Amino acid sequence: MSFSVPVYKIQSFPRHEPDALFYMTRLEKLVEEFKGIDKPHSHTFYLVMWLMQGSGTHTIDFRTYSIAPYQLYFLTPGQVHSWELSPDSRGYNLFIDANFFRGRFGNRLQQYPFFHSHQHQPLLEVTDQQNLFSDLFTYAYDEYEQRRPNRADVFLSFVHILLETANRLYNQQWVGSDTHLYDRIRQYEELIENQFLTVREVSTYAEQMNLTPNHLNHICKKVLGKTASQLLHERIVIEAQRLLTHTTQSIKEIGFQMGFDDPSYFVRFFKKHAGQTPADFRQALVRHR
Repeated sequence: MSFSVPVYKIQSFPRHEPDALFYMTRLEKLVEEFKGIDKPHSHTFYLVMWLMQGSGTHTIDFRTYSIAPYQLYFLTPGQVHSWELSPDSRGYNLFIDANFFRGRFGNRLQQYPFFHSHQHQPLLEVTDQQNLFSDLFTYAYDEYEQRRPNRADVFLSFVHILLETANRLYNQQWVGSDTHLYDRIRQYEELIENQFLTVREVSTYAEQMNLTPNHLNHICKKVLGKTASQLLHERIVIEAQRLLTHTTQSIKEIGFQMGFDDPSYFVRFFKKHAGQTPADFRQALVRHR
C-alpha cells in the first residue's frame, strides 16, 4: 500500500489549453500519449467515454464492467476508475468541467441520471443508434480539433446533443415511472455527496428536502429498492474503500477521517455493510496485486 491515487485536472493532459473548460481526444491516442492512464485515478471533471471497438474491462469504484463496442461510460468528479483495454480498442474521451455547461444550461449536467453512478449504472449499451453516436462524436472531435470561430459555443452544442441523446436512451429503462421521484433521488444523492462525512442522519437530509424521513424512505424503496439509510451507508463505504485502496493511512486514521470517533465502531460498520473488515478488504487487495 505504497501509492495514492492520482487526481487529474483537464490541464494534466497533453495539448490542453490553459483556460479551457473542455478537452477531447481519441481513446487510442490518450493511451499512447499519457503513460499510466490505465491505472487507478480520478478526475476533477465529468467524463464521457465512447467505445467503438475493442474489449477488456473497465473498473469504476470497485465494480468491473466488460468492455465491448458501442458502449458509453459516464464518470463524475472524484470517482476512481481504471481499465484494461485490448490493443485494438478505439473510441473517444470527452472531458467537461461543470462550469462549461453552467453558463448556458445551469445545473443540467448534474441532473443526468448516468452521472449519479453510485446508484445508477455508469454505462449505456447503444444497440440501435450506433451510427448516430459515432457521427456525433466524430463531428464534435472535428470541431474540437479545427479551432474555428465560436468553437467553444459550437462544441458545447455538440456536447449538449450527445448528452441529451444519451439521456433519452438511458431513461427508456425507467419508462412508466414518475420522473419526479427520480429528481428527488438525485437531490438526495447530491446532498449525500456534499455532506456524508459530517451528516449521518437521514432525518437531517429529509428536512433539507422538505420531506419527512418516512416519505424519503418510501421514495428510495420505490425507485431503487433500497432504504434511504442504505444509500447513505453505501456512499460512506465507497469512500472508505477508496482510502483503504489508494492511501497508506492506517485503518484507525481512515476511521477518524471518515468521521468515526471510535475505531472499533468504524470496523463494525464497515464489516456490516461491506461483508468483511477493513483489514480483510485491504489484505485481499494485496493478494490480487
